[in-house]
Amino acid sequence: MLNDTTLLLVLDGVSVVRVERLADGTRRVHLATADERARACPDCGVFATRVKGSVVTRPRDLPYGESGLEFRWHKRRWWCREPGCPSSPGARTPTSPR
Repeated sequence: MLNDTTLLLVLDGVSVVRVERLADGTRRVHLATADERARACPDCGVFATRVKGSVVTRPRDLPYGESGLEFRWHKRRWWCREPGCPSSPGARTPTSPR
């Protein structure tokens, strides 16, 4: 998947949602998963249709230009609803994007 975020940050499968400038001059970049394959269950491969929740991770801050960049990656966590899949609710914890 090639988009502007991939070209700028060499991060495949994500997109920039917004950028903020903090009081100290650091730019906080909010990313979101843009690759639909993140919904695929790692056990059975079926695409999830039900969101379990969301999580924001903080990838390692990277220096960029005169001031640093700080990243917040907004990710959805998905339930696998495929009958018989070990990732289905009740079988074990829900799947989450890699």
